[in-house]
Amino acid sequence: METADRQNRDFSKGPVWDPARNRWLVEIRYPDGSRLRKRFRRDRDAQRLWAAEQAKIENGTWHEHAPKCVTLATAFGLYRTYSKVQNRSHETYIEPVLSMWETAIKTSSLLARIKPAQIEDVKLRRAQTVAHSTVDKDLAVLKSFFNWCMSHGLAASNPVRSVKFFNEDNSRLRYLTEDEYKRLLDAARKVESSRYLPEKIILAVHTGLRRGSLFNLRWDEVDFLNRVVRIPRTKSGRPHSLPLNATALTTIQALYTQRLPDCPYVFPHARGRKAGQPVKDVKNGFHAALEGAKIENFTWHDLRHTFASWLMMKGASLRAIAELLGHRGLRMVMRYAHLSPAYLSAEVALLDAPQAKRARKGQPARKADRARAKVVKFPREIGSSGKIRTYNPPVNRLTQAVYLVGSSVG
Repeated sequence: METADRQNRDFSKGPVWDPARNRWLVEIRYPDGSRLRKRFRRDRDAQRLWAAEQAKIENGTWHEHAPKCVTLATAFGLYRTYSKVQNRSHETYIEPVLSMWETAIKTSSLLARIKPAQIEDVKLRRAQTVAHSTVDKDLAVLKSFFNWCMSHGLAASNPVRSVKFFNEDNSRLRYLTEDEYKRLLDAARKVESSRYLPEKIILAVHTGLRRGSLFNLRWDEVDFLNRVVRIPRTKSGRPHSLPLNATALTTIQALYTQRLPDCPYVFPHARGRKAGQPVKDVKNGFHAALEGAKIENFTWHDLRHTFASWLMMKGASLRAIAELLGHRGLRMVMRYAHLSPAYLSAEVALLDAPQAKRARKGQPARKADRARAKVVKFPREIGSSGKIRTYNPPVNRLTQAVYLVGSSVG
């Protein structure tokens, strides 16, 4: 009977008084289906527990059953095993960040003891030596780590949620002018220590491929018949097809005539211990070419910006540039929109005064206009009423005129 009475009570709005037991009853239902039941003598204590548990449910920190003896070193070891399989950029992106946090926070620390103030202190100290965007990247990796720990029952909460990111706009738009492009190619041809450097610069500017996709390009990804390069998997995890213009096609055909036998890569090492493997390091040669061309504040990724910027200045649409770059939406390509000579020009023209004068009310129309405005009966066709479903006389006149012109041509 007591169980039935308890089930009929509504505990969702707070503690419930039980006159039979002379106690305040609290029942909390957690999202995983578990329950917490307690009795209190005083209403204040019952309200305090009920409010605290409801707050934990709302902010997602109700997992009080998570173990409190897991150390940071143990959790990092488990997360590394997961990240190596799940994240393609583990070695180059996630692993260095995890190593940094191991240095900043003692690995013997318990996950349950790591507080937002401790992470905030590391953030402020690190911001004095590296860029704010780098600090945000470090915080983002640690936040993903704690979310993974929560989903696997290793942590009860995520302390990074309370730490404020810098969220600085570090997007840049640096592209080459035609004169800088010619100077860079001339300087790259003089750098003998870096093989394929001129060809890589040409293809980067005329295809917009990312560094990894271009340097690891294979011959089976090049379709000479259809003049298309098909990348099986890009940074976003999707395949990407890119048409080749005449300059890019001529460059790739010249490389094909000089290819190594039985080598699948377009830019392979010709000799040495890495013979047959793709050439991925052009840093020294590229910097030497930039210095020889007297070009400052320029990176390899800016060649991709040059590809998109030149297309925009030539009149390409934002949607076409997004497709060529392999972006899913238009957010990333909006940075190039201001380079288009026609961008928003039609919208600004709406503010101009109208050129033609409108007839004032009561002003009679000319005889020639009245003659052209005479309604002409439409020839009815089978299955058609022959009437226009609009009450706007000007639209009727335009539609009839188009019909008459088509009839006369026919």
